[in-house]
Amino acid sequence: MRYLMALLTIACLAALAPVGAGAQEITAGGKGGINISNLSVDAPDASDLAFDNQTDFLVGGFVQFGLGEFFAVQPEVFYSQRGAKSKTQDPAVKLNLNYIEIPLLLMARLTSREAPLYPFLYAGPQVSFETRCQVTGEQDGVSASFDCDAPELDGGLETTKTDFGLAFGGGLEILYSRLTVQLDARYRLGLANLNGGDDASEVSVKSKGWSFMLGVGVPIG
Repeated sequence: MRYLMALLTIACLAALAPVGAGAQEITAGGKGGINISNLSVDAPDASDLAFDNQTDFLVGGFVQFGLGEFFAVQPEVFYSQRGAKSKTQDPAVKLNLNYIEIPLLLMARLTSREAPLYPFLYAGPQVSFETRCQVTGEQDGVSASFDCDAPELDGGLETTKTDFGLAFGGGLEILYSRLTVQLDARYRLGLANLNGGDDASEVSVKSKGWSFMLGVGVPIG
């Protein structure tokens, strides 16, 4: 929880910063795109815990606070679907994890804001709160989905409900009339162990993956 409070504090400080030549630009908008996610496993014998990428979606919004001509702070909130597919089972069993994600990004523009199109880089922490965990599989041509704590899963699958990580990437912003179109790609590196079971000290499961997004923002200040 202390990480979340730190994120919110930084976002509030950015919003309340003195309005000057570069701090008066505030843009708000929506974003959406796809996740290509996976899980990394660190265990004494991880041969049965190998996963393939899974493609899902995310959608949400952002607020961008200008910090001069070349920098900005951008808090975001997403509803994000992640997961992975087992490599060792045919047909594959899927682990679906749904989150509310809150990244806080520091952006650096690589050219002047006066240009109609400019590239940018960004990096920052993010916290994610699990809203659902589900396992989907197929047997004898019949597919079935179960919540991770369902008795059908032979004792259930315990996960931690909060994930912490880092996001870094880049993209392009295009100014069109009063709109800002944002195209970006980022890599998300999970730092928290998602295994909430009794063997968490021996088996570490962490999330990772790429996100590709399109966003549109309008100035609000």
